[in-house]
Amino acid sequence: MSIEFDRGKAYTVDRGTPERRSGQGMLAGMGVVIKHFRDAMTKKLTSPADTSGIFTVQYPEEQYTLPEAARNFPILLYEDASGQELCTSCFQCERICPPQVIHITQAKDPASGKAIPALAEFLIEYDACMSCGLCAEVCPFDAIKMDHAFELSTDVHGGLTIDRAGLDRPISYYERLAPSFWAEVKDGALKKLQGSLKRRTGTIGVAPQMVETLQKRAANSPQPELTAAAPALRDVPIPTPAAEAPALSAPRMVTAGDAKAEKAAKLAAIRAANAKKDASATDIAPAEVAPAVVESAPAGDAKAEKAAKLAAIRAANAKKNASAIDGAPVASSAVTPSEPPSGVVPSAPAPASDAQSEKAAKLAAIRAANAKKNEQPEGTS
Repeated sequence: MSIEFDRGKAYTVDRGTPERRSGQGMLAGMGVVIKHFRDAMTKKLTSPADTSGIFTVQYPEEQYTLPEAARNFPILLYEDASGQELCTSCFQCERICPPQVIHITQAKDPASGKAIPALAEFLIEYDACMSCGLCAEVCPFDAIKMDHAFELSTDVHGGLTIDRAGLDRPISYYERLAPSFWAEVKDGALKKLQGSLKRRTGTIGVAPQMVETLQKRAANSPQPELTAAAPALRDVPIPTPAAEAPALSAPRMVTAGDAKAEKAAKLAAIRAANAKKDASATDIAPAEVAPAVVESAPAGDAKAEKAAKLAAIRAANAKKNASAIDGAPVASSAVTPSEPPSGVVPSAPAPASDAQSEKAAKLAAIRAANAKKNEQPEGTS
């Protein structure tokens, strides 16, 4: 059935007229409300097609897992086994922070007073932090990352200024939050940490909450090789067994070995020079001193042995040159045997060394005596 009018045509559809009693529409609407109320209390949404149910979790007993890229406030990372912080106090995060809420104090060597790539203190004002994440992006050592914790409300204003001990987290903590992000930077971060360990001594660079743990661990299973390589760590050694963290225990041992070899080589060179000097002063052949220098070199030390062998070669060359000088012809005296001065023993001109001078003088005296003897007439005594 259609109805025509000036602007067009309209069609009507006969759907029938069901018989309704008074109040049935209101009851149907109340049924829908009751169904949604029941679902909201008992049913959780499992698919996008669901139109009723619980739209959230029962917080705080239940919490959604945040994505890896979620960021709240910055934290600092330290290596689990050694407790060494990845931060080197390069001040990059402090410079780039828009609200300027990061404050860093760099550690110094107690002996020399020089700066060390480690932290003395690190402060962040959480109450003014805008969670922009620029500090984590600019950090060249992957030492500062964004945390997922957001339950930080407090009624104490000073409680939102977090120090180094409150910021430090183990690497394993951040690895649980963002496993793929950490996997991308893990190798580079640990390699850079190895370079920083070369200049750290004692508890410098160790997370404050790890100091006591390391002391107990060292007391139960001390490592003499680490203590010998770095005596300053005797109180708090870095107990990193090869099974736990081979990458972190290697740099200390290799560095100490190189320094020891270099020191031994220098000592061998000094001993060789002193031995050569003493030999020339006491008329001892330098080649006789060389074996002693070789024997003084530490066993198994390639650099020291090489330095000792080089010293022996130089001593042999010095002896060879001295022999050549001793065999050179000596200039004779200006006095001829036919005209020897009466009562005067001729002598040779003073040569470069005392030994040559003495030898030339003796030779001239013998020649003068022979010439005088030849001039005497036969039969005279």
